[in-house]
Amino acid sequence: MKVIVYRGTKEIGGTCVELIAENGKILWVDLGAPLDTTNNDVGYANNTVDALLISHPHQDHYGLMEEVGLDVPIYIGELSMDLINAPKIFLGEPQLKCNFITIKAFHPFTITGTFKVTPFLTDHSTPESFAFLIEADGKRVFYSGDFRATGRKSKLYHRQIESPPQNIDLLLIEGTMVERKNHLYQTEDSVEKAIYNIIKDQRNLSFVISSAQNIDRFVSVFRACRRTGKKVVIDVYTAWILDKVRKQSPGVPTIEWEEVKVYEHPWQMDKIMGEEFDDFRNRIKQQSIGSAVFNRSSEFVYFVRYPVANFVDSIRRFGVINIIYSQWEGYLNKKYEQHYTDYLNRLKNDPGILFQSVHTSGHATISDLMKFAKALNPTKLVPIHTAYPEKFKEELEKAGLSNITLWDDGKEYQL
Repeated sequence: MKVIVYRGTKEIGGTCVELIAENGKILWVDLGAPLDTTNNDVGYANNTVDALLISHPHQDHYGLMEEVGLDVPIYIGELSMDLINAPKIFLGEPQLKCNFITIKAFHPFTITGTFKVTPFLTDHSTPESFAFLIEADGKRVFYSGDFRATGRKSKLYHRQIESPPQNIDLLLIEGTMVERKNHLYQTEDSVEKAIYNIIKDQRNLSFVISSAQNIDRFVSVFRACRRTGKKVVIDVYTAWILDKVRKQSPGVPTIEWEEVKVYEHPWQMDKIMGEEFDDFRNRIKQQSIGSAVFNRSSEFVYFVRYPVANFVDSIRRFGVINIIYSQWEGYLNKKYEQHYTDYLNRLKNDPGILFQSVHTSGHATISDLMKFAKALNPTKLVPIHTAYPEKFKEELEKAGLSNITLWDDGKEYQL
């Protein structure tokens, strides 16, 4: 088997790995949109491929997958497919037109009669994220995907290092957290406690700024609200996400739960006017919070991507507003700016707002990466999804590993 990493040996995001079997069949693992726009060369996305595996529904792992065309099968989790399509509904964009084949955690399958694949569910900041064991030509490749050991599915990590797959020839392991730290909040539980301490005595509305698809974070907010007797308010898009997630995780709070209320943004409701949304739309109306979130703001915590300026201004009269920023700090910087970056930085410096960062990463810490690598004990270990491969190699060697090889993007390697 031959291996090419098109992107990821020296950067986070834009991941794409190619496996070439002896019979000429080609499998890609992830085809992500780059996060670092200084290198816009994604010409490899037009190369010939027989099949594509998608590990999870984050843009830096799936963002270019439509480039493979309709003839190439894309193997993906059903929930991941739903989560990728969800924003398109609310942006008024057509659903993805791809040759999808859905896969399930821990259910092995074969691609093109060549690659045997076993998906492992991992702990990450999305409800469905896979690592893959891929076997062909007598070789065993383990692709870690994005993972951590500190979320609400941490048992998956511990289960894997306690009973790891054996005889791994190549481990491709993510290293996002090399040169990054989880400073104040090490775990999702610590995030929940911090949010509880902020909101328990609130006199005005609190906003928690996070991705709607970070279900662990939503559960942390929900649990903190339940302990304080407050309601968590979500928008229609988040309600739709929770509806999809509950198909696989019935214990996740949804709009039917007493502590969850929905704010009906008119433009979001306009996107779900078709007959296929009738039931969902009716359930939204039953849980709508209406104007109460303005008039009794101390009773609510708003879980939102970013707060609308007019909304913020309308509740200033009730006192200081809590804004709990619960995402990666990098999104507040120019290099990785989002459409809301400037606005959030203005709120950060607003004297009428108490702006606090409460976040833990969706990625494994250095120490957890070391434990993982040692447990799998591969013949060869190659760092990917890291901006600091040399530092990663140094840390791995400090932990007693001596089988680390640094690769270059676009170069073919023989297993």
